[in-house]
Amino acid sequence: QGARVMLLSNSSRRKGSARPDAGPRQAGGRFGASLAQTVGDLPILARLSLEALVAKQDVKLRVIRIKPMAGQVRVKPRALSPLAILALLLLSRPALAQTEDKVVTPVELFEPERGEGVRIAPSLTAYPALEADVTYDGNVYNTAILETDDLVGSVRPRLTLRTDLARHAFSLTGGAEIRRYVETVAENSEQFDIQGKAVLDLAERTEVIIDTGFRRGIEQRGTVGDQFLTDQPVAFDRKFAGLMVRRQGGFLEVLAEGRIAATDYRATTVNGQPVDLSGRDATVKRARLRGSAPSSHYSRVFVEASVNAVSYDNAAPVSRDSHGYAILAGMLLRLTDLVNLEVGAGYIHQSFDNPANGNVNAVNFQLQVEWTPRPDWQIVASANRAVEPSPRLDVPAIVRSDFSLEAKKALGDRALVTAEVGIVDEQYQGSGRKDRRFYAAGGVHYRLTDRVGLIARASWRNQDGNALGRDYDGVAATVGVRLRF
Repeated sequence: QGARVMLLSNSSRRKGSARPDAGPRQAGGRFGASLAQTVGDLPILARLSLEALVAKQDVKLRVIRIKPMAGQVRVKPRALSPLAILALLLLSRPALAQTEDKVVTPVELFEPERGEGVRIAPSLTAYPALEADVTYDGNVYNTAILETDDLVGSVRPRLTLRTDLARHAFSLTGGAEIRRYVETVAENSEQFDIQGKAVLDLAERTEVIIDTGFRRGIEQRGTVGDQFLTDQPVAFDRKFAGLMVRRQGGFLEVLAEGRIAATDYRATTVNGQPVDLSGRDATVKRARLRGSAPSSHYSRVFVEASVNAVSYDNAAPVSRDSHGYAILAGMLLRLTDLVNLEVGAGYIHQSFDNPANGNVNAVNFQLQVEWTPRPDWQIVASANRAVEPSPRLDVPAIVRSDFSLEAKKALGDRALVTAEVGIVDEQYQGSGRKDRRFYAAGGVHYRLTDRVGLIARASWRNQDGNALGRDYDGVAATVGVRLRF
């Protein structure tokens, strides 16, 4: 129900004036009179616009004069001038725009299990979590020659320490993943990671984000790093750090970021014989700068530039070091309340110290589409391209392109159903090899209690490695539980 606004004109209190707008006729005819009346209405317009902003609802406007009591001056109703009405519409537009209902997504409808945490200091809380699942994998090694199926159990404990300060935020997160196979015990592995993050609120809409961490991981079977069948999964240690400065809101939004990551591969064995993998060790440095500005009420244009440098610790037999840059320009569009679109295109270039490898010159692209036809449905499509370092001694870099389509359906606030399909295209620079992986997956996440959730997931994968790569396919099914404390 709209608000009714009552305004009193101070001019009505002038002694001896029967009409507050009475006065000499303005020069310029009707336009001059209308302009003069509009100027006189400016206090009214400001008040009406302020009321609209505060109420954030449809506002019914009435400009009235109050009949005075005895001894007071009588005033009569009068209408706003045409110019004043036009100015009021323009002034009211931002207020009306703020009344638009926020689009609710399935992720917001669905309430996953969550823990209250354990308070260990006045401004520090610990959030323990535990996930455990059992997976049937129809092709453990991801190969067409030796297809082996097995059951694998995984346990993933995780602990996050987080502050709740008034302005700044600090967190420390650590976790592990322990895998155990029933029959192919050589595939057993332990992975772990730890990461610290600080968010510093320096000024209005300006913050600095610093993060650093360490990860012990393994190369997934069938990917570029799994170039030969080792006795156990290939393991690596990765140290990384990043610094980001961003300013959000306002007319111009700016983001500047720098990152560095150093990866060291651990030695492995093939048929019991040791294999040194130090030739894969590499350090990657990246930096990017992004700026955006509004082009209309529902869109922003952005420009992003990035540079990178890849250096391998072992240059033998020839150097694989490289450096490059990428340029991306596009728009962020809110086509409707239900459709958000980010699309960009540009150019990507990578040059190598060894001229025999040739340069990478390709079209750069980025796409992100979010469509929410109903509050319980959301569809997200994405695409992007990047140049990645290669763990192979005969390949200096990998040009990777990712395409994915995901749908989410909320079944009330206790269950979320997801489905995803995608394509990963990897081109081996300096080689005719080209791997193309297709995948599809679907899952259900059900909140059993406020702290316990159940997970079920099924997936399919297929890779075409053309004449030089590895062809395979496989299926997997997982059931598990999530605990939050």
